[in-house]
Amino acid sequence: MGPSLLLPLVLVPLIGAGGPDPSLERAARGLVLERAARADAALATLERTLSPGLDASRRAAGQVVAGDEAPSAELQAAAEEVASAEGAAEAAGRAVRALEGARLTLGVAAPIQLELAQGEVGSVAAQLDATAPAADAFAEMRVRAEGLVGGLESVLAALDDGALAEARSGVTAVRADHDAIAAWEVDLATLPVWLDTTDAMIAAVEAIVTATEAGDREAALDAAEEFAALAGDAGSADRALRIAIGEGGSAVAAAPLARLADLLRKVADARAQVASIVRTVGQ
Repeated sequence: MGPSLLLPLVLVPLIGAGGPDPSLERAARGLVLERAARADAALATLERTLSPGLDASRRAAGQVVAGDEAPSAELQAAAEEVASAEGAAEAAGRAVRALEGARLTLGVAAPIQLELAQGEVGSVAAQLDATAPAADAFAEMRVRAEGLVGGLESVLAALDDGALAEARSGVTAVRADHDAIAAWEVDLATLPVWLDTTDAMIAAVEAIVTATEAGDREAALDAAEEFAALAGDAGSADRALRIAIGEGGSAVAAAPLARLADLLRKVADARAQVASIVRTVGQ
């Protein structure tokens, strides 16, 4: 046990034994202020080390629901940033406990609330990393869904140009995307609305392509009229898709992101308590 840790044990009985000794009280206050400065510096380091991970996590959450880049790179970067803060978390915990020891010399019993459980930082980092595959899978399905109606429009454009082979391959690809999304094991309440509407739209376009290949102009016109009628529902289907993507995408990385934000809140709260101690003891 070093001298700095022994000092509180020596000062407590001396201060309480024969009445307050101004010199001893000044020494006790000085020790508290010194350790408060160290604790704040350690907490600030932890805050700086964790913050880039939170920023990367938020970027990843945005990429899940919008944009063309896979979110896994940002989530893995966030995991690395958070994992690198484990040493800073341990140092902050030691500094806060040292401050608590010094405060005992002043008869203070209320502890500083730095509620970082052992291994909590590493656990959050691991959860961020484990979220990456699910985030990429969600983003991939979102891109497929967002491009589906545009794919149908490309098929119709190919038919107008007389490119039957291109139209056939295009509608086959659109159907494959729809089947993949329909088989997607997610609980998104509004997604079935979009699936039903787009399924009917694809079926109409498939009928147009088949009739055109067969040279059946009347059947092609009937299918085109069916598609035009269904297109009126495309707006409400798109809104249903937007809701599903927003709700489902936000949930993908919500748990580790909330835990990381809570870690930073705890650090900020501890810094505020240390600042309050400095104001009180320094008076």
